[in-house]
Amino acid sequence: PHRITIAIMSDSLRHRVTLALILFLSFIAFASYHKGTGSTVWLQWTTLVIMLTFGYVFDKAFTNSSMFVFDPDADNWRRKTEALSR
Repeated sequence: PHRITIAIMSDSLRHRVTLALILFLSFIAFASYHKGTGSTVWLQWTTLVIMLTFGYVFDKAFTNSSMFVFDPDADNWRRKTEALSR
C-alpha cells in the first residue's frame, strides 16, 4: 500500500512542479517581449513553454492506472485478447 501512495504523491508533485514551471516561464516569455526592440528572445521562451505544455498533457493522458504499454509483437497482443475473451 505504501508504494502506491508514494507513486501517487510523486505524480502529483511532478504535475504541480511542471505547472509551476509552465506558469513561471510564461511570465518570463511575456516579460521578454518588447515591440520596439525587434528582439525574438520571447520566441525561445514561448517554445520552451509549448514543449513543457505538451509534455504535461502527454503525462496526464498516459500516466494513470491504465498506463500506455507499447508492445509491437502481435502474438503477445493476440494472447492477451484471447485470454480476456475466454
